[in-house]
Amino acid sequence: MGLFDDDDLELDDLLESVKKYPSCVVDLNEGEVQAIFNRCLATKASAEKTSSILFYREFGYEKDDIGIVFDKNALHANRKNIEYLYGQLAAIHGFETIIKMEDFAKSYLGHKWTEDKGSVLRLLYLGSAQSDKILNYFDAEYDGTSLYAFISPTLSPKDPNFPAWWEEHKAEWEA
Repeated sequence: MGLFDDDDLELDDLLESVKKYPSCVVDLNEGEVQAIFNRCLATKASAEKTSSILFYREFGYEKDDIGIVFDKNALHANRKNIEYLYGQLAAIHGFETIIKMEDFAKSYLGHKWTEDKGSVLRLLYLGSAQSDKILNYFDAEYDGTSLYAFISPTLSPKDPNFPAWWEEHKAEWEA
């Protein structure tokens, strides 16, 4: 039996789902966050750049963080992907006003999508870039932030409820 045999249902299902849904429909996980983060990082060839800083002295932190510089065009091109990932956070499904740092590691499915603080920070930096801002700055008093832009709750394509949810919401994501 080879890798691409007809009876390899998992591979067939994966290929079918890739064809069926737009590229922004991804599961919130470390690999997806890392891939989008890498695609958006500024390079020497970047025509326009934008910065992303999470922590400022004026909001109670010891010092301003050094931030991340992104390619403005790449960040804009990945905006729907980033919003889709943010939509899978438990805090977005709960419509919480203040989202604490630890809440960014919790999926709406009731578990942590990562134990890696670096992955959480990559997601946060993607949402804090000046040109495509999703998050406000973090406030040390609350160890949290709030949304700058409205984010719709989304479901993981691995969620058993996803097909029904997708039929109801696909117009929002296919545009």
